Amino acid sequence: MITLRIMDFFKPPVSESKDYYDQSKIRMIWNVAITIATLLTFVSISNISNNNYSHLPNIGGIIICLISLFILKWKKKFKIISLFTVTSVFIIISLTFLLLKNTPHYTTPLWMILNILITYFVLGKRWGTLFLTMHFIVVFFYYWFFFKSNLENLYELSELDIINYIIETSILAFAIFYILGQFINSSSQTKKKKKEINERLREKNNLVNTQNKEKEVMLREIHHRVKNNLQIITSLLRMQAIDLKGSQESHAFEEAITRVKSMALIHEKIYQSDTLVNFDLKNYLESLTTEIIDTYSVGKKILLNVNSEKKDIGQKGIVPLSMLFNELISNSVKHGLKNIENGQITVNLKGLDNDYFQLDYSDNGKWIEPNHSSFGRELISSMTQQLEGISNFST
Repeated sequence: MITLRIMDFFKPPVSESKDYYDQSKIRMIWNVAITIATLLTFVSISNISNNNYSHLPNIGGIIICLISLFILKWKKKFKIISLFTVTSVFIIISLTFLLLKNTPHYTTPLWMILNILITYFVLGKRWGTLFLTMHFIVVFFYYWFFFKSNLENLYELSELDIINYIIETSILAFAIFYILGQFINSSSQTKKKKKEINERLREKNNLVNTQNKEKEVMLREIHHRVKNNLQIITSLLRMQAIDLKGSQESHAFEEAITRVKSMALIHEKIYQSDTLVNFDLKNYLESLTTEIIDTYSVGKKILLNVNSEKKDIGQKGIVPLSMLFNELISNSVKHGLKNIENGQITVNLKGLDNDYFQLDYSDNGKWIEPNHSSFGRELISSMTQQLEGISNFST
């Protein structure tokens, strides 16, 4: 049980972040901290009999790595721990350069390079560039103020010193290659994971696109069938109107027919449209006006001007809007433009805030205000309420 717990401790912590890049960086800083602590231990052991060697930087580095491992295991967040680690190592390297006199410092620049690489790989370009600049400032300061005196008072290297420097250099070379390998492996794993995620997303998108196409085909078929059913209703109403030709009831049937045809026209336009999401308003109004003029056999051309800031209308509001236009255009054709040679209908549609719009409808005809409430006026008011709007009439 104890062995298992010790082994569990050496396993990298699982990140709480769902970002795979963060997870890979936690694993990387964990492995690097363990590796550097191990290498520093070997360096200290290899120089244990060397009286000229200072073990304080190595001990400080080991302590920093152990603290980083404990905090990383506890917090499971790599950025703060990584910043603490590279900053502490920077301080130790700087103090080693500036305070350890009469020392050749053959391997200190390698530790500096190692720290810069870790900073770049874990914290990114901005922090890497900052620590690179800071390290070179320290090196420049060392060469300017301490290098000459350090060389003049340098002790004579023994065979043991040379062997230890070779060992430390080899260990540092291994550490640099290890960090490069960790970075390459982490990048490779991240790319592989990203590729797998993208592949799954692509499969899901293909499935969604297939389902959307199937639904679109089904909706088009529904609109087509609704249009056909409304045309059947129109035919039945027209057959009934034949028996009532010339009577008051016949006019009521004709009005009902135009209303049903206006709704059938909606489904026809949606069925023919490239998209089922929006609705081409201008095209619909032009077709509706033509239908109404043909229905009432006006026998003259009526000019329709549609000025709209809204290029299309969502399907939710198009049915009440079409009924509204049907009543307005029908009244213009039957009454307002009855005795006008060059009839003209103008529709202005201006977008407002929160998906609302303002509709201004007018013609150049002469209107007579009805002395009683008409069904058409009531229908206009009802459709306006369904659109969550208000209506104002003026002659």
